Amino acid sequence: MLNPPILSDSVPSDSAIKEARHALWQMGCLEWKLGVTQKKIYDFFHDKIKDKIIVINASRRLGKTFALVIMAFEQCLQQERSIVKLIQPEAKMIRTNVRPIIDEILVDCPLDLVPTYNSQDNIYRFPNGSQIQLAGTDNGNYMKLRGGNGHLILIDEAGFCSDLEHMINYVLIPTTTLTKGRIVLSSTTPPIPDHEFIKYMEVAEVEDRLTRKTIYDALEDDKTTENPRITREIIYDIIRAIPGGAASDSFRTEYLCEKISNSKDSVVPEFTKEVQDRTISEWHRPAFCDKYTAMDIGTLDLTAILFGYYDYEHAVLVVEDEVILSKQEVSSKNIAKHVKEKETLLWTDRITGEQDRPYLRISDNNLILINDLRQSPHFLNFIATEKHNKNAYLNKMKIMISENRIIIHPRCKNLISHLRTATWDRTGNDFKRSADNGHYDCVMALCYWVRNLEESRNPFPKGYQYRKFGTNAFFKNTEFKEPIKKNHEALNNMFKPMSSFRRTK
Repeated sequence: MLNPPILSDSVPSDSAIKEARHALWQMGCLEWKLGVTQKKIYDFFHDKIKDKIIVINASRRLGKTFALVIMAFEQCLQQERSIVKLIQPEAKMIRTNVRPIIDEILVDCPLDLVPTYNSQDNIYRFPNGSQIQLAGTDNGNYMKLRGGNGHLILIDEAGFCSDLEHMINYVLIPTTTLTKGRIVLSSTTPPIPDHEFIKYMEVAEVEDRLTRKTIYDALEDDKTTENPRITREIIYDIIRAIPGGAASDSFRTEYLCEKISNSKDSVVPEFTKEVQDRTISEWHRPAFCDKYTAMDIGTLDLTAILFGYYDYEHAVLVVEDEVILSKQEVSSKNIAKHVKEKETLLWTDRITGEQDRPYLRISDNNLILINDLRQSPHFLNFIATEKHNKNAYLNKMKIMISENRIIIHPRCKNLISHLRTATWDRTGNDFKRSADNGHYDCVMALCYWVRNLEESRNPFPKGYQYRKFGTNAFFKNTEFKEPIKKNHEALNNMFKPMSSFRRTK
Protein backbone atom coordinates (compact mmCIF):
# COMPACT_ATOMS: atom_id res chain seq x y z
CA MET A 1 0.00 0.00 0.00
CA LEU A 2 1.39 3.39 -1.00
CA ASN A 3 1.88 6.05 1.62
CA PRO A 4 -0.45 9.03 1.24
CA PRO A 5 1.17 12.23 -0.02
CA ILE A 6 2.23 14.75 2.59
CA LEU A 7 -0.07 17.75 2.48
CA SER A 8 1.27 21.24 2.86
CA ASP A 9 -0.60 21.83 6.10
CA SER A 10 1.02 18.71 7.64
CA VAL A 11 4.57 20.04 7.22
CA PRO A 12 5.86 20.97 10.70
CA SER A 13 6.52 24.63 11.30
CA ASP A 14 9.94 26.04 12.15
CA SER A 15 8.85 26.51 15.74
CA ALA A 16 7.66 22.89 15.96
CA ILE A 17 11.00 21.66 14.59
CA LYS A 18 12.89 23.85 17.05
CA GLU A 19 10.76 22.54 19.92
CA ALA A 20 11.34 18.90 18.85
CA ARG A 21 15.09 19.44 18.64
CA HIS A 22 15.08 21.09 22.05
CA ALA A 23 13.29 18.05 23.51
CA LEU A 24 15.76 15.65 21.88
CA TRP A 25 18.70 17.61 23.30
CA GLN A 26 17.14 17.40 26.76
CA MET A 27 16.83 13.61 26.30
CA GLY A 28 20.45 13.37 25.17
CA CYS A 29 19.38 11.90 21.82
CA LEU A 30 21.40 13.28 18.89
CA GLU A 31 21.41 10.46 16.32
CA TRP A 32 19.10 12.55 14.14
CA LYS A 33 22.15 14.62 13.23
CA LEU A 34 23.80 11.64 11.50
CA GLY A 35 23.81 10.62 7.85
CA VAL A 36 22.95 7.09 6.69
CA THR A 37 26.48 5.64 6.87
CA GLN A 38 27.22 7.48 10.13
CA LYS A 39 23.99 6.03 11.54
CA LYS A 40 25.17 2.50 10.66
CA ILE A 41 28.41 3.13 12.55
CA TYR A 42 26.38 4.52 15.46
CA ASP A 43 24.09 1.45 15.42
CA PHE A 44 27.11 -0.87 15.42
CA PHE A 45 28.43 0.92 18.51
CA HIS A 46 25.15 0.32 20.33
CA ASP A 47 24.69 -3.25 19.04
CA LYS A 48 28.08 -4.24 20.50
CA ILE A 49 27.30 -2.81 23.94
CA LYS A 50 28.76 -5.89 25.68
CA ASP A 51 32.16 -5.64 23.97
CA LYS A 52 34.95 -3.80 25.78
CA ILE A 53 36.75 -2.76 22.58
CA ILE A 54 35.19 -2.29 19.14
CA VAL A 55 36.92 -1.23 15.92
CA ILE A 56 35.62 0.99 13.10
CA ASN A 57 37.55 0.77 9.83
CA ALA A 58 36.11 3.43 7.53
CA SER A 59 36.99 5.34 4.38
CA ARG A 60 37.96 8.99 4.35
CA ARG A 61 35.19 11.60 4.09
CA LEU A 62 32.46 9.46 5.67
CA GLY A 63 32.16 11.67 8.74
CA LYS A 64 33.41 9.12 11.25
CA THR A 65 34.85 11.83 13.55
CA PHE A 66 31.44 13.53 13.58
CA ALA A 67 29.82 10.22 14.57
CA LEU A 68 32.34 9.76 17.40
CA VAL A 69 31.64 13.23 18.77
CA ILE A 70 27.89 12.48 18.70
CA MET A 71 28.58 9.35 20.78
CA ALA A 72 30.62 11.46 23.21
CA PHE A 73 27.86 14.06 23.59
CA GLU A 74 25.16 11.44 24.17
CA GLN A 75 27.25 9.76 26.87
CA CYS A 76 27.79 13.10 28.64
CA LEU A 77 24.16 14.23 28.39
CA GLN A 78 22.54 10.93 29.35
CA GLN A 79 24.77 10.05 32.30
CA GLU A 80 25.81 12.65 34.86
CA ARG A 81 29.50 12.98 35.71
CA SER A 82 30.57 10.90 32.71
CA ILE A 83 34.19 11.12 31.63
CA VAL A 84 34.76 10.77 27.89
CA LYS A 85 38.31 10.75 26.52
CA LEU A 86 38.61 11.65 22.82
CA ILE A 87 42.07 11.09 21.35
CA GLN A 88 43.63 11.97 17.97
CA PRO A 89 47.16 11.40 16.63
CA GLU A 90 48.30 14.99 17.19
CA ALA A 91 47.27 17.68 19.65
CA LYS A 92 46.94 20.27 16.87
CA MET A 93 44.32 18.06 15.19
CA ILE A 94 42.06 18.83 18.15
CA ARG A 95 41.91 22.46 17.01
CA THR A 96 41.56 21.77 13.29
CA ASN A 97 39.34 18.64 13.33
CA VAL A 98 37.43 18.17 16.56
CA ARG A 99 36.60 21.64 17.84
CA PRO A 100 34.95 22.79 14.54
CA ILE A 101 32.76 19.66 14.64
CA ILE A 102 31.77 20.36 18.24
CA ASP A 103 30.88 23.97 17.30
CA GLU A 104 28.71 22.62 14.44
CA ILE A 105 26.89 20.21 16.74
CA LEU A 106 26.25 22.92 19.37
CA VAL A 107 24.50 25.28 16.91
CA ASP A 108 21.00 24.29 18.13
CA CYS A 109 21.95 23.17 21.65
CA PRO A 110 19.77 24.67 24.44
CA LEU A 111 21.73 27.20 26.48
CA ASP A 112 21.28 25.25 29.71
CA LEU A 113 23.13 22.26 28.20
CA VAL A 114 26.02 24.01 26.44
CA PRO A 115 29.41 22.86 27.81
CA THR A 116 32.20 25.28 28.59
CA TYR A 117 35.63 24.79 27.02
CA ASN A 118 38.94 25.25 28.81
CA SER A 119 41.70 25.68 26.25
CA GLN A 120 44.48 25.09 28.79
CA ASP A 121 43.46 21.51 29.67
CA ASN A 122 41.44 20.82 26.49
CA ILE A 123 38.31 19.80 28.38
CA TYR A 124 34.63 20.46 27.64
CA ARG A 125 32.67 20.58 30.92
CA PHE A 126 28.91 20.07 30.92
CA PRO A 127 26.48 21.57 33.46
CA ASN A 128 25.70 18.06 34.80
CA GLY A 129 29.35 17.42 35.71
CA SER A 130 30.27 15.38 32.61
CA GLN A 131 33.49 16.02 30.69
CA ILE A 132 34.96 15.44 27.25
CA GLN A 133 38.75 15.33 27.63
CA LEU A 134 40.74 15.89 24.41
CA ALA A 135 44.33 14.79 23.79
CA GLY A 136 46.82 13.88 21.08
CA THR A 137 49.26 10.97 21.16
CA ASP A 138 52.25 12.95 19.88
CA ASN A 139 55.05 13.69 22.32
CA GLY A 140 53.39 11.47 24.92
CA ASN A 141 50.46 13.89 25.38
CA TYR A 142 48.16 10.93 26.03
CA MET A 143 49.84 10.54 29.43
CA LYS A 144 47.72 13.52 30.54
CA LEU A 145 44.74 11.13 30.44
CA ARG A 146 46.35 8.73 32.89
CA GLY A 147 44.43 8.28 36.15
CA GLY A 148 40.82 8.94 37.01
CA ASN A 149 37.83 7.24 35.45
CA GLY A 150 36.81 6.72 31.85
CA HIS A 151 33.24 5.86 30.85
CA LEU A 152 33.90 6.07 27.11
CA ILE A 153 37.26 6.16 25.26
CA LEU A 154 37.21 7.29 21.62
CA ILE A 155 40.46 6.96 19.64
CA ASP A 156 40.05 8.71 16.30
CA GLU A 157 42.44 7.89 13.42
CA ALA A 158 43.92 5.16 15.61
CA GLY A 159 45.87 3.84 12.62
CA PHE A 160 48.06 6.94 12.79
CA CYS A 161 48.49 7.17 16.58
CA SER A 162 51.91 6.55 18.08
CA ASP A 163 52.34 4.07 20.94
CA LEU A 164 48.78 2.81 20.39
CA GLU A 165 49.08 -0.51 22.20
CA HIS A 166 51.02 0.97 25.13
CA MET A 167 48.47 3.78 25.47
CA ILE A 168 45.53 1.38 25.49
CA ASN A 169 47.04 -1.18 27.87
CA TYR A 170 48.80 1.09 30.36
CA VAL A 171 46.81 4.33 30.28
CA LEU A 172 43.27 3.84 29.01
CA ILE A 173 42.08 0.37 30.07
CA PRO A 174 42.85 1.02 33.78
CA THR A 175 40.55 4.08 33.66
CA THR A 176 37.63 1.84 32.62
CA THR A 177 38.09 -0.82 35.31
CA LEU A 178 35.58 0.55 37.80
CA THR A 179 33.25 2.22 35.28
CA LYS A 180 33.00 -0.78 32.92
CA GLY A 181 33.75 1.76 30.22
CA ARG A 182 34.16 1.01 26.53
CA ILE A 183 36.91 1.77 24.02
CA VAL A 184 36.26 2.62 20.36
CA LEU A 185 39.11 2.56 17.83
CA SER A 186 38.25 4.31 14.58
CA SER A 187 40.48 4.85 11.57
CA THR A 188 41.14 4.45 7.90
CA THR A 189 43.58 1.64 7.15
CA PRO A 190 47.16 2.75 7.89
CA PRO A 191 49.61 2.53 4.96
CA ILE A 192 52.13 0.77 7.23
CA PRO A 193 51.05 -2.91 7.31
CA ASP A 194 52.65 -3.60 10.71
CA HIS A 195 51.04 -0.66 12.54
CA GLU A 196 49.53 -1.75 15.87
CA PHE A 197 46.02 -0.78 14.67
CA ILE A 198 46.20 -3.63 12.13
CA LYS A 199 46.46 -6.10 15.01
CA TYR A 200 43.33 -4.68 16.64
CA MET A 201 41.53 -4.84 13.28
CA GLU A 202 42.46 -8.47 12.68
CA VAL A 203 41.40 -9.69 16.12
CA ALA A 204 38.19 -7.63 16.11
CA GLU A 205 37.23 -9.00 12.69
CA VAL A 206 37.57 -12.60 13.86
CA GLU A 207 35.58 -11.86 17.03
CA ASP A 208 32.87 -9.89 15.16
CA ARG A 209 33.79 -6.59 16.84
CA LEU A 210 34.72 -4.74 13.64
CA THR A 211 32.64 -2.78 11.14
CA ARG A 212 34.11 -1.75 7.79
CA LYS A 213 32.71 1.00 5.56
CA THR A 214 34.30 1.78 2.19
CA ILE A 215 33.55 4.80 0.06
CA TYR A 216 31.43 2.56 -2.17
CA ASP A 217 29.39 1.48 0.87
CA ALA A 218 28.70 5.16 1.52
CA LEU A 219 27.75 5.67 -2.13
CA GLU A 220 25.20 2.87 -1.84
CA ASP A 221 23.87 4.24 1.46
CA ASP A 222 23.46 7.77 0.07
CA LYS A 223 21.21 6.58 -2.76
CA THR A 224 18.38 6.79 -0.25
CA THR A 225 19.01 10.45 0.66
CA GLU A 226 18.06 13.68 -1.11
CA ASN A 227 21.41 15.33 -0.35
CA PRO A 228 24.04 12.58 -0.64
CA ARG A 229 27.40 13.07 1.01
CA ILE A 230 29.15 10.77 -1.49
CA THR A 231 28.29 10.67 -5.19
CA ARG A 232 29.76 8.75 -8.12
CA GLU A 233 31.17 12.02 -9.46
CA ILE A 234 33.03 12.62 -6.18
CA ILE A 235 34.59 9.15 -6.36
CA TYR A 236 35.62 9.68 -9.99
CA ASP A 237 37.26 12.99 -9.08
CA ILE A 238 39.22 11.28 -6.27
CA ILE A 239 40.38 8.47 -8.58
CA ARG A 240 41.47 10.92 -11.29
CA ALA A 241 43.42 13.01 -8.78
CA ILE A 242 45.44 10.09 -7.38
CA PRO A 243 48.40 8.81 -9.43
CA GLY A 244 47.58 5.20 -10.26
CA GLY A 245 43.87 5.76 -9.72
CA ALA A 246 41.75 3.03 -8.15
CA ALA A 247 44.66 0.56 -8.30
CA SER A 248 46.97 2.76 -6.24
CA ASP A 249 47.91 1.82 -2.70
CA SER A 250 46.66 5.15 -1.36
CA PHE A 251 43.16 4.72 -2.82
CA ARG A 252 42.95 1.11 -1.66
CA THR A 253 43.94 1.98 1.93
CA GLU A 254 42.27 5.39 2.32
CA TYR A 255 38.99 4.64 0.53
CA LEU A 256 38.63 0.85 0.18
CA CYS A 257 39.91 -0.04 3.68
CA GLU A 258 42.37 -2.59 2.31
CA LYS A 259 45.55 -3.65 4.05
CA ILE A 260 48.49 -3.42 1.65
CA SER A 261 51.12 -6.05 2.39
CA ASN A 262 54.54 -6.32 0.85
CA SER A 263 54.30 -9.37 -1.40
CA LYS A 264 57.79 -10.39 -0.29
CA ASP A 265 56.65 -10.57 3.34
CA SER A 266 53.19 -12.06 2.75
CA VAL A 267 52.93 -15.84 3.18
CA VAL A 268 49.94 -16.12 0.83
CA PRO A 269 50.09 -13.13 -1.55
CA GLU A 270 47.79 -15.10 -3.89
CA PHE A 271 44.91 -14.53 -1.43
CA THR A 272 43.97 -11.23 -3.06
CA LYS A 273 40.63 -9.42 -2.73
CA GLU A 274 39.46 -10.90 -6.05
CA VAL A 275 40.48 -14.43 -5.00
CA GLN A 276 38.79 -14.00 -1.62
CA ASP A 277 35.52 -13.03 -3.32
CA ARG A 278 35.60 -16.38 -5.16
CA THR A 279 37.05 -18.49 -2.36
CA ILE A 280 34.93 -17.43 0.64
CA SER A 281 31.53 -18.97 -0.07
CA GLU A 282 29.28 -21.90 0.67
CA TRP A 283 29.53 -25.07 -1.44
CA HIS A 284 27.07 -27.86 -2.14
CA ARG A 285 28.41 -31.09 -0.64
CA PRO A 286 28.25 -33.96 -3.20
CA ALA A 287 26.50 -37.27 -2.53
CA PHE A 288 29.83 -38.96 -1.79
CA CYS A 289 33.07 -37.33 -0.67
CA ASP A 290 36.05 -37.96 1.61
CA LYS A 291 35.88 -35.98 4.84
CA TYR A 292 39.03 -34.65 6.49
CA THR A 293 39.99 -33.19 9.88
CA ALA A 294 43.33 -31.32 9.96
CA MET A 295 45.03 -29.99 13.09
CA ASP A 296 48.04 -27.84 13.93
CA ILE A 297 48.83 -28.30 17.63
CA GLY A 298 50.07 -25.33 19.61
CA THR A 299 51.43 -25.12 23.12
CA LEU A 300 52.70 -21.55 23.19
CA ASP A 301 50.61 -20.83 20.08
CA LEU A 302 47.01 -21.62 19.12
CA THR A 303 45.71 -25.07 18.25
CA ALA A 304 43.83 -24.80 14.94
CA ILE A 305 41.53 -27.61 13.74
CA LEU A 306 39.89 -27.52 10.29
CA PHE A 307 36.99 -29.67 9.07
CA GLY A 308 35.83 -30.30 5.52
CA TYR A 309 35.91 -32.60 2.52
CA TYR A 310 37.28 -33.06 -0.98
CA ASP A 311 34.85 -32.69 -3.90
CA TYR A 312 36.28 -35.33 -6.25
CA GLU A 313 34.29 -34.37 -9.35
CA HIS A 314 35.27 -30.69 -9.21
CA ALA A 315 38.73 -31.28 -7.65
CA VAL A 316 37.95 -28.77 -4.90
CA LEU A 317 38.98 -28.87 -1.25
CA VAL A 318 36.17 -27.41 0.89
CA VAL A 319 36.77 -26.11 4.44
CA GLU A 320 33.42 -26.27 6.25
CA ASP A 321 34.30 -25.22 9.79
CA GLU A 322 37.07 -24.63 12.33
CA VAL A 323 37.87 -24.90 16.02
CA ILE A 324 40.47 -22.67 17.69
CA LEU A 325 41.85 -23.53 21.13
CA SER A 326 44.17 -21.27 23.11
CA LYS A 327 47.06 -22.32 25.35
CA GLN A 328 45.17 -23.26 28.51
CA GLU A 329 42.46 -25.08 26.54
CA VAL A 330 44.84 -27.51 24.83
CA SER A 331 44.50 -31.01 26.25
CA SER A 332 43.66 -34.39 24.74
CA LYS A 333 40.31 -34.36 26.55
CA ASN A 334 39.32 -30.91 25.27
CA ILE A 335 40.55 -31.55 21.72
CA ALA A 336 38.60 -34.84 21.56
CA LYS A 337 35.47 -33.15 22.86
CA HIS A 338 35.56 -30.37 20.25
CA VAL A 339 36.50 -32.68 17.37
CA LYS A 340 33.69 -35.14 18.12
CA GLU A 341 31.13 -32.37 18.55
CA LYS A 342 32.07 -30.69 15.27
CA GLU A 343 32.24 -33.92 13.26
CA THR A 344 28.84 -34.95 14.61
CA LEU A 345 27.34 -31.57 13.77
CA LEU A 346 28.76 -31.48 10.23
CA TRP A 347 28.56 -35.07 9.09
CA THR A 348 25.43 -36.59 10.62
CA ASP A 349 22.64 -37.37 8.14
CA ARG A 350 19.53 -35.46 9.20
CA ILE A 351 17.21 -38.18 7.91
CA THR A 352 18.91 -41.43 8.91
CA GLY A 353 20.89 -40.17 11.90
CA GLU A 354 24.00 -41.92 10.57
CA GLN A 355 27.34 -40.16 11.00
CA ASP A 356 30.11 -40.32 8.42
CA ARG A 357 33.61 -40.79 9.77
CA PRO A 358 36.40 -38.72 8.26
CA TYR A 359 38.56 -40.50 5.74
CA LEU A 360 41.64 -39.01 7.42
CA ARG A 361 42.45 -37.04 10.53
CA ILE A 362 45.78 -35.25 10.16
CA SER A 363 47.97 -33.57 12.77
CA ASP A 364 51.46 -32.22 13.09
CA ASN A 365 53.84 -34.66 14.74
CA ASN A 366 53.14 -34.22 18.45
CA LEU A 367 53.28 -37.98 19.01
CA ILE A 368 52.43 -37.87 22.73
CA LEU A 369 49.19 -35.99 22.16
CA ILE A 370 48.32 -38.11 19.10
CA ASN A 371 48.79 -41.26 21.18
CA ASP A 372 46.60 -39.86 23.98
CA LEU A 373 43.82 -39.17 21.47
CA ARG A 374 43.97 -42.76 20.22
CA GLN A 375 43.53 -44.23 23.67
CA SER A 376 40.39 -44.73 25.74
CA PRO A 377 38.09 -42.90 26.21
CA HIS A 378 38.72 -40.76 23.09
CA PHE A 379 39.47 -43.31 20.32
CA LEU A 380 40.34 -40.61 17.78
CA ASN A 381 42.91 -41.64 15.21
CA PHE A 382 45.14 -38.86 13.84
CA ILE A 383 48.06 -39.52 11.52
CA ALA A 384 51.25 -37.50 12.05
CA THR A 385 52.08 -35.54 8.93
CA GLU A 386 55.54 -35.42 7.46
CA LYS A 387 57.12 -31.97 7.57
CA HIS A 388 60.06 -32.07 5.16
CA ASN A 389 59.83 -29.89 2.04
CA LYS A 390 57.51 -27.51 3.91
CA ASN A 391 57.73 -24.80 1.25
CA ALA A 392 56.82 -27.22 -1.55
CA TYR A 393 53.48 -28.07 0.05
CA LEU A 394 52.91 -24.46 1.11
CA ASN A 395 53.37 -23.55 -2.56
CA LYS A 396 50.96 -26.29 -3.59
CA MET A 397 48.36 -24.84 -1.22
CA LYS A 398 48.89 -21.36 -2.70
CA ILE A 399 48.51 -22.72 -6.23
CA MET A 400 45.25 -24.40 -5.28
CA ILE A 401 44.02 -21.09 -3.79
CA SER A 402 44.93 -19.12 -6.91
CA GLU A 403 43.22 -21.75 -9.11
CA ASN A 404 40.05 -21.52 -6.99
CA ARG A 405 40.44 -25.14 -5.89
CA ILE A 406 40.02 -24.30 -2.21
CA ILE A 407 36.64 -23.06 -0.96
CA ILE A 408 36.27 -21.69 2.57
CA HIS A 409 32.95 -21.29 4.35
CA PRO A 410 32.45 -17.70 5.64
CA ARG A 411 32.17 -18.94 9.23
CA CYS A 412 35.88 -19.95 9.19
CA LYS A 413 36.90 -16.45 10.30
CA ASN A 414 40.24 -17.40 11.83
CA LEU A 415 41.41 -19.25 8.73
CA ILE A 416 40.35 -16.36 6.50
CA SER A 417 42.12 -13.86 8.74
CA HIS A 418 45.31 -15.92 8.89
CA LEU A 419 45.44 -16.35 5.10
CA ARG A 420 44.95 -12.61 4.65
CA THR A 421 47.53 -11.47 7.17
CA ALA A 422 50.21 -14.18 7.54
CA THR A 423 53.68 -12.72 7.06
CA TRP A 424 57.22 -14.06 7.13
CA ASP A 425 59.70 -13.08 9.82
CA ARG A 426 63.00 -11.44 8.97
CA THR A 427 64.68 -14.76 8.20
CA GLY A 428 61.99 -15.73 5.72
CA ASN A 429 61.93 -19.24 7.20
CA ASP A 430 59.12 -18.91 9.75
CA PHE A 431 55.94 -16.95 10.32
CA LYS A 432 55.69 -13.86 12.48
CA ARG A 433 53.45 -13.91 15.54
CA SER A 434 49.80 -13.34 14.62
CA ALA A 435 47.59 -10.66 16.16
CA ASP A 436 45.63 -13.28 18.14
CA ASN A 437 48.82 -14.37 19.95
CA GLY A 438 49.18 -17.36 17.68
CA HIS A 439 51.50 -18.24 14.82
CA TYR A 440 49.04 -18.14 11.91
CA ASP A 441 48.29 -21.73 12.88
CA CYS A 442 45.29 -22.11 10.55
CA VAL A 443 47.60 -21.70 7.56
CA MET A 444 49.72 -24.65 8.67
CA ALA A 445 46.63 -26.78 9.42
CA LEU A 446 45.47 -26.17 5.84
CA CYS A 447 48.97 -26.91 4.55
CA TYR A 448 49.01 -30.28 6.40
CA TRP A 449 45.62 -31.09 4.85
CA VAL A 450 46.84 -30.28 1.32
CA ARG A 451 49.97 -32.34 1.92
CA ASN A 452 47.97 -35.46 2.89
CA LEU A 453 45.06 -34.95 0.48
CA GLU A 454 44.40 -38.02 -1.72
CA GLU A 455 43.14 -36.32 -4.84
CA SER A 456 43.11 -39.49 -6.96
CA ARG A 457 40.82 -41.49 -4.63
CA ASN A 458 37.32 -41.85 -6.09
CA PRO A 459 34.75 -41.79 -3.23
CA PHE A 460 31.81 -42.82 -5.42
CA PRO A 461 30.85 -46.52 -5.05
CA LYS A 462 31.43 -48.88 -7.95
CA GLY A 463 28.50 -48.87 -10.34
CA TYR A 464 27.05 -45.65 -8.96
CA GLN A 465 25.51 -43.66 -11.79
CA TYR A 466 24.54 -40.05 -11.59
CA ARG A 467 23.70 -37.17 -13.85
CA LYS A 468 24.40 -33.52 -13.29
CA PHE A 469 21.32 -31.42 -12.67
CA GLY A 470 22.04 -27.70 -12.35
CA THR A 471 25.03 -26.54 -10.32
CA ASN A 472 26.56 -29.08 -7.90
CA ALA A 473 23.33 -31.09 -7.60
CA PHE A 474 23.08 -34.82 -8.31
CA PHE A 475 20.44 -37.55 -8.54
CA LYS A 476 20.71 -41.24 -9.34
CA ASN A 477 20.07 -42.48 -12.85
CA THR A 478 16.60 -44.10 -12.91
CA GLU A 479 17.04 -45.96 -16.22
CA PHE A 480 17.06 -49.69 -15.36
CA LYS A 481 19.02 -52.26 -17.29
CA GLU A 482 16.84 -55.00 -18.88
CA PRO A 483 17.24 -57.77 -16.22
CA ILE A 484 16.60 -55.27 -13.43
CA LYS A 485 13.56 -53.90 -15.27
CA LYS A 486 11.97 -57.39 -15.56
CA ASN A 487 12.48 -58.08 -11.87
CA HIS A 488 10.97 -54.71 -11.03
CA GLU A 489 7.86 -55.46 -13.12
CA ALA A 490 7.47 -58.93 -11.54
CA LEU A 491 7.66 -57.34 -8.09
CA ASN A 492 4.99 -54.83 -9.09
CA ASN A 493 2.66 -57.62 -10.30
CA MET A 494 2.87 -59.38 -6.94
CA PHE A 495 1.17 -56.43 -5.29
CA LYS A 496 -1.58 -55.76 -7.82
CA PRO A 497 -5.14 -55.67 -6.38
CA MET A 498 -6.87 -59.11 -6.62
CA SER A 499 -10.37 -57.62 -6.85
CA SER A 500 -12.00 -54.89 -8.88
CA PHE A 501 -14.05 -53.89 -5.83
CA ARG A 502 -13.74 -50.20 -5.11
CA ARG A 503 -14.63 -48.61 -1.86
CA THR A 504 -17.26 -45.89 -2.06
CA LYS A 505 -17.54 -42.96 0.28
